[in-house]
Amino acid sequence: MDVTLIHNPGAGDEAHSLENLLRELGRAGYEVRHQSTKKNGLDEALDDPGELVIVAGGDGSIKRVALALVGREVPMAILPIGTANNIARSLGALGSVNELINGWRTAERRKLSVGTAVSRWGTMSFVESVGVGVFTELISRGNTEVDDNTAGLTGHALDRALLLLQSIVAERPAKPRQIEVDGKDRSGDYVLIEIMNMPLVGPNVPLAPKADYSDDQLEVVTVTEKERSILADYVKARLAGVAAPPKLPVRRARRVVLRASPVQLHVDDEGWKPVRAEGEGPDPNKIEGELTIALDGGSVEVLVVKRESAG
Repeated sequence: MDVTLIHNPGAGDEAHSLENLLRELGRAGYEVRHQSTKKNGLDEALDDPGELVIVAGGDGSIKRVALALVGREVPMAILPIGTANNIARSLGALGSVNELINGWRTAERRKLSVGTAVSRWGTMSFVESVGVGVFTELISRGNTEVDDNTAGLTGHALDRALLLLQSIVAERPAKPRQIEVDGKDRSGDYVLIEIMNMPLVGPNVPLAPKADYSDDQLEVVTVTEKERSILADYVKARLAGVAAPPKLPVRRARRVVLRASPVQLHVDDEGWKPVRAEGEGPDPNKIEGELTIALDGGSVEVLVVKRESAG
């Protein structure tokens, strides 16, 4: 089978090097062309990708390839070698390199829906979630305080992210938010609002454990002052290794309208890309406007390896 491997050389360890992955794919009978995520040429590599596109990387690499494959009749397979791996965990695309590679030929094909967030500042596509509140702050501070660890936090990167999340959840006040869920006004004071296509956000936090990435339905998770302690207790239990998913208010929806400014938003694992301010006047990145969120960005097929049932 002729395939294209999209590889992030900055993810994983030596076992996930391009050389090792090419060797394992060759042993499984795949004829492989490869493209680094760190070099130009991704679009060209996907113009004629063969029968399958394999992504070896984390959530950012998987999202980038998924968006590029929308509308193309080529499935995607995942080798999750990132840090959080929220997408792979949500899709059930976990296992050893050998297990995943050898399972693709008989894998189930599942639809991965892609969403759009449309606003006066432009449009961004998402795979995981769009939100305001504590996870926006976690993402904006994470590059330095978690990745570069300027805050001196202990533990693995996920543990450091949880420690930072713990302090944000404890300190940040609820803020008034205007939100409409399938035409119904749900405005109020919220610590966070997450509009989710997948169960997980941030450092593997299962805010919407029943979310299904293929059902064309969003899960709108809200945390008010009343639910703050539920989220705080979950993070504390996660750090102690004994957490169950937090039981938070969740509403299913096909269309959400949220009022916010770009600096308040995150889309998947990045902030809203800023609008360049021109001339004098107020910074457009701080002006609130309506954001319409829906799963109308198309879809891509993903291979999910079948697992033997226990017993």
